[in-house]
Amino acid sequence: MLVDVRRSVVCVSVLVMVAGACASNTPTSNAPVTTPAPVNLEPAPEATATTPPPATVAPTTSEPVEQASEGSGASTSSTAPSSTSTTTSTTTTTTTLPPDPLPPNEQFSGTPLALELVAEVDKPTGVTWKDGDDAMYVSTQAGPILRVTPDATELVLDLTAETFEALPGSERGVLGVAFDPRDGRMFVNYTDIDHDTRVVSFELVDGVAVPESRREVLFIDQPGLGHNGGRLLFDAAGNLYVASGDGGASSGRDVEDTTLLLGTILRVTPRLDGDGYDIPPDNPHADGVNDRPEVLARGFRNPWTFSIDDDTGDIWIGDVGNNSFEEVSRMRPDQWGGNFGWPFYEGNDRRRSGAPDGVIAPVYAYGRSEGTAVMGGHVYRGDAIPELRGAYLFGDLTGPVWAIGTEGVSRLAVDRVNTMVGWAEDPDGELYVLSLRDGVFRLVPASP
Repeated sequence: MLVDVRRSVVCVSVLVMVAGACASNTPTSNAPVTTPAPVNLEPAPEATATTPPPATVAPTTSEPVEQASEGSGASTSSTAPSSTSTTTSTTTTTTTLPPDPLPPNEQFSGTPLALELVAEVDKPTGVTWKDGDDAMYVSTQAGPILRVTPDATELVLDLTAETFEALPGSERGVLGVAFDPRDGRMFVNYTDIDHDTRVVSFELVDGVAVPESRREVLFIDQPGLGHNGGRLLFDAAGNLYVASGDGGASSGRDVEDTTLLLGTILRVTPRLDGDGYDIPPDNPHADGVNDRPEVLARGFRNPWTFSIDDDTGDIWIGDVGNNSFEEVSRMRPDQWGGNFGWPFYEGNDRRRSGAPDGVIAPVYAYGRSEGTAVMGGHVYRGDAIPELRGAYLFGDLTGPVWAIGTEGVSRLAVDRVNTMVGWAEDPDGELYVLSLRDGVFRLVPASP
């Protein structure tokens, strides 16, 4: 989401900001909010309340085809393994416990927390980890992708020459990074010098990208200069989820065009043997009749940050607003294929008529007195801060950190983040916050 130059509030730009630009219209205290703000959390259907969604096996073979302009390809059938909570063999039985539920707000709202600097990196946009590697991989807006360990910071790949210069007010550049769990390839989401979105992948050898291994995975023709989304996430089966904004050129009208991939969360299966991708057979529009087969959900302005709660299958989305409201939304597995309202709604306010039936309302929407650009986070599943387990954490560009519990939204007892631009979750379920100005911080209990 990095920057939105069309907004009336100067500080809504995310990637190049003047310190204190939002001070006049955001709270300045670091004290937690004592009365939780209400949220809209509809109960999940009984069948999906405590069990993960069915896993999807990525196609194991794909016929080589000429890549379409946006990478579409025919899907292949596969058999999805059962996601039952008990697995039995001849010698052992393993039981998967149900996920931690939302905790009561009083359990965590007063817990003292701290931000521990773990990577002093300029303009981070994404953080991820590679299976079998303890290092942190960090994408930066200007083009370099870095491998960070406690002892060193090393260059993995530099796309500076291929991406748009990170000018003041620009939200273009390298916007996301992720690793395919099937073969370990690194995927990068960036805007090219023509301002269009590209997702590419590389093989890594000794922590360095091999240029000759590059594959073109996805291309989106962008109509404007902003609202590009950017985050990439993989599920365990190797399906790639991509956040795509509305392109910033039509006040949201492009989101209504189901021939385009704008204003969506996408789900595709990158091919293991070449460019492009296949369509997971369980995608809600896999037949391509009512929408593009890549589309998991539609109706977003700029879903710059989103996460997948592996314990429930819920997808939590921070959708950056226009002039009035920021949105936090939750997509349950039974809501795949849904519409989240933009451009007909901003928050819970109707902007125009003609909305499709069944628009999914946000879990939480807040106005300009609270912040200027939402930074969606993660459901906390770690062990370091047991008071937070099961709560959904998120924040805002202006720096506050909030959590959703059973009573609603509470401000957490932690210092403001200096220009927050995102979140990350490590393999142990611990959470990290990205600061445009200062780097990457781990959320930890405060020292006594």
